[in-house]
Amino acid sequence: GKPNFEHLLQEFGEAVVPVANCDVKEYNSNPKEQLPFKEFVEYWREYIRNGYRSSRGCLYLKDWHLSRSGLIP
Repeated sequence: GKPNFEHLLQEFGEAVVPVANCDVKEYNSNPKEQLPFKEFVEYWREYIRNGYRSSRGCLYLKDWHLSRSGLIP
C-alpha cells in the first residue's frame, strides 16, 4: 500500500512533470509548474513527514502521460 519511492526515482527521476498547486486558484483552475520528478518526490516525502502539510501548499502531479513522454513504450 505505499509507493516505492526508490524504484520511481530510478525509473523516472529525471523526467519533467506537470505539478499543480491545489491551494491556489487562477482563472478557476490550479496553476501548474514543471518540475523534475525527483524534486516532486522530495516534496512528497517531506509532505508525508510533516503530517501532510507544506509551506509550498498541496502539490499534485497532474496529467503526466508516461506514454507520451517516451519513458515507456
